[in-house]
Amino acid sequence: MLSAMINQKGKFNFIAVALCFLFFASGCTRFSKQKPGETPDLSQPRQSFYSAPLERLNSGFMNIITGPLELVYQFKEEIKRTDPLRGAIPGVFRGVTWFAVREVVGIFEIVTFPIPWKPHLKPFDMDWLHA
Repeated sequence: MLSAMINQKGKFNFIAVALCFLFFASGCTRFSKQKPGETPDLSQPRQSFYSAPLERLNSGFMNIITGPLELVYQFKEEIKRTDPLRGAIPGVFRGVTWFAVREVVGIFEIVTFPIPWKPHLKPFDMDWLHA
């Protein structure tokens, strides 16, 4: 009777260890974007499952901070695309619209940062400030 219990306990331990191994092995590959048999893309830094929320939080704060710059940037781009007389009103309208969009998306990304989604907007291009 005792030897049967020891054998049963040994089988249970083996099954428990095998299930834990399968759980952890599948958990590591579940979040990978690489398909089986595909060579890894080493040109981009590796993003883990845990760093995606921090990237979204950072993106949300940057959207809120750079939102007011959209007013000036869109105004400048519309005047460059057309002429100063015809581009003033549409430039202001586009600037206010993009300002509102960037602020709302920034708040949304801050509120939902624990969800590992990619950021919704591209980062604001600040190269034109240095020109």
